[in-house]
Amino acid sequence: QVLHRLFLFSFDTILIVSSKMKFSAAVSSSLFLLSAASIAVEAAASSEENAKLRHLHSVESTQFYAWYDNDYNHPSRKSGKKDGEGSKKGEKGGKKGESCKDVDEDKDGGDDDWDILLPKDGNTPSRMSDLELALARAEDLTARRPILLNRVLLRQNPDDVGEWLKRARLYKENEQIHQAAGALEEGLQTVKARRAVGGNPNQMVLQLVKIYEEECKDIAKARDLLDRVCNRYVYEFKNVDDLAECFAAWVELELREEAWDEALDIIRSSVVVPPNAPKWARGLSKSLRLWDLLLDLEESLGTVQSTKDAYNRAIEQKVATPLHILNYATFLTEQKYFEESFSAYERGVELFGFPGVKLIWKAYLESFLKRYGGTKVERTRDLFQRCLEACPAEDSTEFFLMNGKFEEEHGLTKRALGVYRQMCQKVPPEEKYTAYQLFIAKTSKYLGQTATRDIYQNAIQDLEDGPAAQLCLDFADMETSLQEIDRARAVLTYGAQMADPRRNEEYWNTWNEFEIAHGNEETFREMLRVKRSVEASFSTVNYNAAEMSGTASKTEALSNEDAMKMIAEREGMELSQTGNNPSALPGFVGGKRSAQDAKLEDVEERVAKLRKATAGIIESKNDDADAGADGDADEIDIDDELDENDEDANEGGESMVQNVTTKAVPAAVFGGLVEESKKKT
Repeated sequence: QVLHRLFLFSFDTILIVSSKMKFSAAVSSSLFLLSAASIAVEAAASSEENAKLRHLHSVESTQFYAWYDNDYNHPSRKSGKKDGEGSKKGEKGGKKGESCKDVDEDKDGGDDDWDILLPKDGNTPSRMSDLELALARAEDLTARRPILLNRVLLRQNPDDVGEWLKRARLYKENEQIHQAAGALEEGLQTVKARRAVGGNPNQMVLQLVKIYEEECKDIAKARDLLDRVCNRYVYEFKNVDDLAECFAAWVELELREEAWDEALDIIRSSVVVPPNAPKWARGLSKSLRLWDLLLDLEESLGTVQSTKDAYNRAIEQKVATPLHILNYATFLTEQKYFEESFSAYERGVELFGFPGVKLIWKAYLESFLKRYGGTKVERTRDLFQRCLEACPAEDSTEFFLMNGKFEEEHGLTKRALGVYRQMCQKVPPEEKYTAYQLFIAKTSKYLGQTATRDIYQNAIQDLEDGPAAQLCLDFADMETSLQEIDRARAVLTYGAQMADPRRNEEYWNTWNEFEIAHGNEETFREMLRVKRSVEASFSTVNYNAAEMSGTASKTEALSNEDAMKMIAEREGMELSQTGNNPSALPGFVGGKRSAQDAKLEDVEERVAKLRKATAGIIESKNDDADAGADGDADEIDIDDELDENDEDANEGGESMVQNVTTKAVPAAVFGGLVEESKKKT
């Protein structure tokens, strides 16, 4: 055990002595300790020679480190002489004293080595005292090993805050409280804030205050330390937030001691920088942490007037945040100062902008509506108008809903619908579909379903293809509920150009069910023809998508014209070279909405013409069947008849459809479309 422990001790000694001596001296010192270990074993084996260990347990381990200091300060080391010089002098002595020297070394060598661990007091030890002393010294040195290593690191870098805190913690673990406090005091005097590493210097202040308060039970020392740091600026911090944290710790100390007035005085003085304050501490009046603590203590411990003054000072110095404005207004509302709370909201609205002011506007409007309700309608409308004018599109939805609800409850229906219309125009594109749905629902509730036709038309023009196709389904369902089958079919035909059959199967399934329920063979064929044309218009997108997905990576990309030619060959049709789009198939619906075909009434006119032609053809077929003509009366060749009608129309001749009865369509069915057509004519 002695050999093992002293070997560990010799290894640590290399680290300790290397901070004061050269590496060779450290190695030689460790070798001394190894020799001392061997002599300790010899002393345990033979107790006849040693006469030095009478008072073993009274020897302090500090004598060992005194030996290190004496060895380091020895004149032979300070002289700077090399080892070679000493050897040369030894050779001059010749061989005359060589035998005497060997005898002396054999006689006194063990005692000299043993002096490293044992004092020279001339007393005769017992046999077990050697082991006890060696073990006691080794255990004491092992216990002090972390502190000694920490001391070496601090000598290398005195500005390491982490090592100073670690030193204090080691002393506390050894229950040496005063040494821990002294270490932190020494650290505050040694560490320079601008060169500090491993932490902030204020951590040493806070730890020292904690030791004084909890371990030493000396509040006076803690207060004196904080007063020296905060008011007398004995320590220069790099950042003003470190000083603010010390002030906060001082206030919390006084609150724990239930010194309410002292805590309030300290926090009030912390945000007022004296004229003699150093330059680095002048930013203390802008510390958000101190202002938060001050406002909280004023609400809890101060008066109403002192709290109002504190909030007003924070707003005037522009250190207030939106949360401070909300707390100030809430405090005034709790104290029944309603108009002053609205003034606080107004100051916050002027001080901040979006998105920070969004919470202030919301709380302002809610508080105003809760206070006055519908008694001050014009003032409320002005507030909503100011808010919506300053509010960006992405934050405006909530305020539009609040304004619309207010107009519904306390205002006019016309104004409420106007608010919802404005919301549809201002909200972001991803929220427009929901906004239009709400607008349509409110309009249907207050004005009826027929009043929603214009809204549907505007929404379809304003939305993207996906939401617009979904809205066309809703529009057609509304027309179907009003028994306006032709208008519903026209809406479905118009919305088909925005619904790709390969991706939007719901749209075409709905149209299919609609034709089964309300259509006939001709209308069903027309739906299939439109479906093929829409597939052709979206076919180039599918080819490009297949290429991007890697399924057709080995084939060359098809251009729009090549794709349309391939589809025309498959359908047995010819490409029309007239118009601006030479690759468009005749009679097919375009893939993109143009300004000329975007009008819904054009589609309605086409459907009306188709309906008239279909009725005439069916009537002529029935007449042929009654006369006994050959052929099946159930078969209808609508394509041939339409081609003949188109040829006659192109030649300027008369139509072959005769004896067709017509009936005027009520103007109420078309709503505002009739008035627009009259204006155009």
